[in-house]
Order: sequence, then C-alpha cells, then structure tokens
Amino acid sequence: MTALLEILDINTGLAVGVAVLSLLWWFSVRRPAGAPPGPWLAVPLLGHLLLMMKKDPREQFTVWRRQYGDVLSLYLGSQLVVVLNGYKVIKQALVQNADAFSDRPHSYVNEIITDSKGVIDTSGAVWKDQRKVSLDILRELGMGKNVLAVKVQEEIKEYIRVISESQGQPLDLRHWTQASVSNNICSIVFGKRFEYDDDVFRNYLRLVDVVVNDWGAGAALTVMPFLRYLPGDCLNLKRVVDNMKNVLYGFVKPFVDEHYRRSDEGTVDDFIGAYIREIHHHRNSQSGSPHINNVNLLKTTFDVFIGGSEAVPATILWTLVYFLHHPDVQDKCYEEIHRVVGTERAPTIQDRPQLVYMEAVIMEVLRCVNPVALPLPHATKCDVDFGGYTIPKGTVVIANLYSVMRDPEIFGDPDRFRPERFIGEDGKLWRPEEFIPFSVGRRNCMGEALARMELFLYLSTMVQHFQFLPPETGELPPLQGVLGVTYRPAPFKVRAVPRMCSAKETLEEK
Repeated sequence: MTALLEILDINTGLAVGVAVLSLLWWFSVRRPAGAPPGPWLAVPLLGHLLLMMKKDPREQFTVWRRQYGDVLSLYLGSQLVVVLNGYKVIKQALVQNADAFSDRPHSYVNEIITDSKGVIDTSGAVWKDQRKVSLDILRELGMGKNVLAVKVQEEIKEYIRVISESQGQPLDLRHWTQASVSNNICSIVFGKRFEYDDDVFRNYLRLVDVVVNDWGAGAALTVMPFLRYLPGDCLNLKRVVDNMKNVLYGFVKPFVDEHYRRSDEGTVDDFIGAYIREIHHHRNSQSGSPHINNVNLLKTTFDVFIGGSEAVPATILWTLVYFLHHPDVQDKCYEEIHRVVGTERAPTIQDRPQLVYMEAVIMEVLRCVNPVALPLPHATKCDVDFGGYTIPKGTVVIANLYSVMRDPEIFGDPDRFRPERFIGEDGKLWRPEEFIPFSVGRRNCMGEALARMELFLYLSTMVQHFQFLPPETGELPPLQGVLGVTYRPAPFKVRAVPRMCSAKETLEEK
C-alpha cells in the first residue's frame, strides 16, 4: 500500500508539473485574438527563437512569408513580434500608419547606460525632438550639399594615399575604410579628424566593432528580459554595457566638455557646437523643448557617430567583393569614369548624373546585400487594426527590407548581380519606388543623403585609381556575410593595383 501511495504521489507530482509547464507555455506564447498567423511550435520562455537560430533570419522570414503571408507573427521569448514583408505592407505601416508604428521597443541596455535618451532608441516627444534638431543641424552643416562633398573628397585623398602604400600587395581594407569614413562623421560631429594610426582612434573604432558585434545581447534582453538575472555574463551583457559606456564617456563626452569650455567663442562649425546653441535657445524660449538638454546631447552625438561609421564602410567593402567576382563590372565602371572624368582630376559630386553605370553598381550592391536589411525594430504605440489583423500595443515590429530588395515581382531575377537593371532604355538611371535600402517613413536613416554621397565619391575615386584584384592565389571572398546590426562581408584580402601599373602589366602579358 505504501509503495502504491508513493507511485500515486509521483504521478500526481508529474501531472502537476506537466500542467504547470503547459500553462506556462500557453500563457507565454499564446497569440492574442486577431493577431497575424505564424509558426505554431513555440518553446516556453524562448518562443520561436530556436527556429530563428537554424538559418539566416531573413531566409527564415522568406520561408514563413510563403506559408503565412506578408504580415506574420512569432514569439521571441514571451514577446510577440510581427514581421512585415513586401513594399506595399511596409509602406502602409511605416508611412501611412506612422503614428502607430514609429515607436521603439523598450531597451534594457539603453536604460542602464543613459536612461533611454538620444535619437535611435527613444520614442514619443524625446525622439521627435532629437530627430528634428539633428536633421536641422546636419542640413545646416551641409549634408547633401557640395560644401560637405568637398570635405569628403579631402578625406578620400588620404585614403587613396594610404592604399597606394600597399604597392599592390594583398591587404585587408577593413580598418582603413572604417577609419576614413568615420573621419567624415567625426569632422561633422566633433569638428576633428584623426590619423588612421592614431592609437586612441583605433581603440575606439575597435570598441565600436565589439559593441556592434555583441549587440545581440541587447536584442535578446529586449525580448527576454529575465536573462539579465542569469549568473555570470553568458550574453556578454556586461561587456556590451562597459564598451558602450567607454565610447560614450571616454570618447564622446570629452569632446562635449571641450565644446562647452569654448562655447563663448560663438563659432558653430560642428554638430556638438550647434546642439549646445540649441540647448541655450530652448532654455531661453517659452516654447522650448525640455528634451533638448545635456543628456540627450551626449547620447544623440553618440548615435550620430555610430550611425555614420557603420553602413557605408560595409557597403564599400561589399562592392569590392562583387568587383572581384565580376571583374567585367569593374572594367565598365573604369571605362565610364575614364570617359567622363579622365585621370587628371578626381570625380566630383557634379559628375554623378553622368556616371550612370557607377551609380547603378552602387544601387545593385545596396539591393543585393542591403547592409540594413533588418533595420532596428519598431513597436506599436497602441492597439492597431492592420491588414485585417489586430496588433496589440507594445508589439515589436520588424520591417523586413530583404523581402523588398529580393522581391522577384519587382526585380525579376533578384539573385543575380545585374547593375543594368537600374538603367532605363533611355540610358538614364532608373530608381524604382521600391528601392528602399535606407528604409522609409519617419524612422528612415537620417544620414541617407550623406551615405549616398560618400559611396559615390569613394567608389568612383577608388576605381579611377586602382584595379582591384584577388590575391595571387585567386581566392575569392564569399558572397555570404556576417549579419549583425549591419550585414558585413567576411574578412578578405584584395590587391589594389594602381591603374598605370595595371595597364603596364597587361601590355607585358600581351
């Protein structure tokens, strides 16, 4: 009898355990009524995270899109996530329903560091004020104008000089490219550029790389906040926080302090100086915003610096990858530059309308790799009826730009690298409405105009000076990259052979 009672107790305990786990599963990953469809198999606490880890999430979204449609939902942790696919759906949400879809999810990491300040991670009035003042300042400083293009060209001269020192030997251009492009945003934000071998600059660029690579920890905590209570530092959260604080307070803040010390001079020639001027203006105005303040100055400056140091270097390197795989494309770019610009001067922004093929190549690279194919997530500000579904307030929303840039209904043969798709029958550049590598709506990239200008000036000047070849072994870099905050190519080496030397070698071979 005793043994029987023990067995019954064990069975009862198991039944209770199963019931508790079942309830935990049911309440943690049960879709709300009216929510978009999606995969049904979810794990308690983790949701569909394990399915997302099996392959590139963009490819997984493609599979689910075929199964569930353009608007689908899943659980990451216990957080409901809605994925928007296709241009019409993304535009409808981010442009036509911008009031409901323009918030950001709560960021635990950002809360630790700056109490949720700045322009990237904030929502509501804080974000609106930071976005407006930042755009106004960037335009004032020449974003998209010739005066800034001239400054970028000066930086490119140094970049070309440094590459020339390699004398055609295989080299990894990652650091030099990031340093050069970052110098453009440093000049705008801090009023200062750095030498590429400056130890302080190199260290902070390295920290930025680590922060970007480790940002998965921040994303994981957004959907699974309980992970912060786990012992140890299994997600590298402490490293993320320490490195972000190091960049924020060790690199950015000294520039802010220096600008305050010399703010009486009255000259405003960079972002920090202009923001300080705006702080004084808003303090002295009855209609001024309380969000234009010192704390937001620090974090917004950090956000602009990070944003200007990531996507453009990745795109430049991706273009080199495609040049190595498609040498005929590189040759056509050079032929056009040689015909339009020649070799006596560098390409300028005024040459852009005539360098149609070069522009088409840049667009095709942006389409194929789309460095921000999964942009930072949005969140719904309120319950919203969308596409026949009800999306609850606080739902994380992912605009899957990959689904647009690789849409066969728009681009026909999306898996083929074909710059000519962006050139019309009249020989002019064709820019379809659906070409949105920098997203759309109120949260689109603030620095799009600067990024597009940089890409044109860097790549046209690079092709004018060098022929880019694989190492003597003929090894080509992979066309599959590393997906993080941006989509980067895997490390690779390339030979930058000066054009005069390249022509001489060709004649000798003949």
